[in-house]
Amino acid sequence: MSPDDIIEVDGIPCISIRETEQRRVKTLSSCRIVPIHARLIELGFLDHVTKMKRAGHPDLFPDLREPKSGKHGKKLGRRMRQIIDDTLGADGAALPFHSLRHYVQNALEHAAIDDKIIRDIVGHEGRDIHEKTYHKPTPPNLMRPAIDALPLWV
Repeated sequence: MSPDDIIEVDGIPCISIRETEQRRVKTLSSCRIVPIHARLIELGFLDHVTKMKRAGHPDLFPDLREPKSGKHGKKLGRRMRQIIDDTLGADGAALPFHSLRHYVQNALEHAAIDDKIIRDIVGHEGRDIHEKTYHKPTPPNLMRPAIDALPLWV
C-alpha cells in the first residue's frame, strides 16, 4: 500500500484499492474506496501516512517489503500470523491471513449491515445482472458506520 492510496472523499479519510504497478486486482469490483476505521485514525494512522509522504516512501509500511525480492507477501504474511496469534491465541491457530475478508463479511452481517454495503466493502460483485450492470458504488459516508461497527482489538 502506498501513501497515495490514502485519499479523502467528502471529508472522509479512505483507502483507495486500485490496480497499480505493484498491485493487481482480480476483478473490477475489487477496485473500491473504503473509509478508514475511526479507531485507526484515533491511533494516528493519518499522521503515519503524512510522515511516509514527507519522507518520500513509496510504501506506507516500508518495513514489510522483502529486501531480496522487493515484494510484500512473505513478511506481511508472517506479521499477520503473529498478530492473529497474539490477539486470538489458540482460537486463531486455524485462521489464515486470507480469512480476514471472511471475518469482515461475517462481522458486518452480524451487525445487520445491508448486503450491498458489505459487498462494496469487501470487493465482491453484485448478486444479479441488475446489480452487476447498474450498480453504483456505495459512497464512503454510507460505508463509514459499517466500517466503524467492526471491532478492533487495539
